[in-house]
Order: sequence, then C-alpha cells, then structure tokens
Amino acid sequence: MDLFQAVILGISQGIFEWLPVSSQGQVAALSVALFGIPADEALGYAIFLHIGTLLAAALYFRKELSEMLKGENKKLRNFILIAVLATGITALPAYIFLKSIPLTGFVLLILIAILLFVTGYLQNVQSKNTNPEMAKKNSVILGLAQGFSVLPGISRSGVTTAVLLLEGFTPEKAFRISFLLSVPSVLIGEMAFSVLEPITFDFSAIVALLFAFVFGYLSIDVLIKLAHRVNFSVFCYGFGVLYLLIAFLAL
Repeated sequence: MDLFQAVILGISQGIFEWLPVSSQGQVAALSVALFGIPADEALGYAIFLHIGTLLAAALYFRKELSEMLKGENKKLRNFILIAVLATGITALPAYIFLKSIPLTGFVLLILIAILLFVTGYLQNVQSKNTNPEMAKKNSVILGLAQGFSVLPGISRSGVTTAVLLLEGFTPEKAFRISFLLSVPSVLIGEMAFSVLEPITFDFSAIVALLFAFVFGYLSIDVLIKLAHRVNFSVFCYGFGVLYLLIAFLAL
C-alpha cells in the first residue's frame, strides 16, 4: 500500500464504517478494483483500518463509554456486554468459512456483492414491535447477528441496526447502540486479527489510520442525523450491482 492508496482507503474506511454498506467490503473491493491489490492482502487492510474508526467512535461516545465503565448506566453496559460475548459464537465459524475459500479478486468481489444484497434486504424487514427492551434475549440476538459481519459484504452497522430496528428501537437509537457496540467488538476483533494475521505497520499504514480516524469522527454525527430520512438499503443494492459488473468485466 503506497501513500496515495493509504489516503484513499483511509478516507473510504472513515466514511463507509458508519454507512450500513460494509466498510470492510467496500475497502477490500476498492483495493482490488482500483489498485489491483491481491484479495488476501486487500482483506487484511480492510480489517486493519477498523482501528482508525474504533478510535473515532471511542472519542465520539466518550461520555457514554465513561458512564458504562463507572456503572452509571448498567442496563446499557450489560446489553452491550452480552452482545459482545454472543458475537464470538457466530464470528469464529464465519471467519473459518471465509479462510476456507480460495480468495481471488473475482471471488472476493462476487462474495461482497451477494452479501451486500443480504444486508440490504435485512434493512427493509419491518418490525411490529413498538416496545423495545434491553433484554438479554435481544442482546444475544444482536451479538449473534453481528458475528456474521466478519464476512466482507455483511455490514456490521447494517446488520446490527437492522436487528435493533426489528426489536423496536427507533432509527436514531439503533444507530447509537450499534456504534457503541462497535467499540468493544472491533477492539477484540483487531486484537484477535493481529495475532492470527499480523500486518506490516509502516508509514503508509499510519497515514491510512489517521485518515480513517478523522473522516470517521466527522461522519458519525451526520449518519445519526440521517437515520430517520435515508433508506440505506439502496446503497447496498447499488454497490452490490456495481461490484458484480466490475467482477465480470474484469474476466
């Protein structure tokens, strides 16, 4: 990854992380389609750049995180904690499945496109529940769903927001809980990834992380405000079609 690529991919991660269109899928697809980076390497960069947006989320939600750590909001803390623990139940098998696939640029783009369609569909499922609860059952379901976001194309924010909406939370509340959940979830995921597949930490990587952090921090508030107005599934379907076209045109 050269300096130009680092800037583009960092900005992409910062913006796409909060859009329910899979930042991991977008960054990996851009790496393959625009820069010709090998699929395995592209996926590694896509996962690595989550560190930048993790720091952005931690800074933005510092008040809520502080309250949870101090035990001032035990209900939300327990809801998040159970979801994080449940995530591992589905994340590990999904990761093993991903690593079992012989990834080429074509296969990665097709996989991302298909899973973007799945994410888009989930965001359009309507809920009849008008009385949301931060119950253990809802937290477990949320965590199990989040685990599948290990797969590039399954948006972490998209699938968790969809589950929270199904459980009756308002769009704004669903986005806030989803973003808060990202902090411990991504932290644990990055720690595991650094052990399983270490990535070279050079100047370009630092630049990419910096741009991911800055653009991630600037875009969180915008996304929360847009939550009531925008049907994000349209973006999932649009990007899905785009990556299918790129994959087949490159054959």
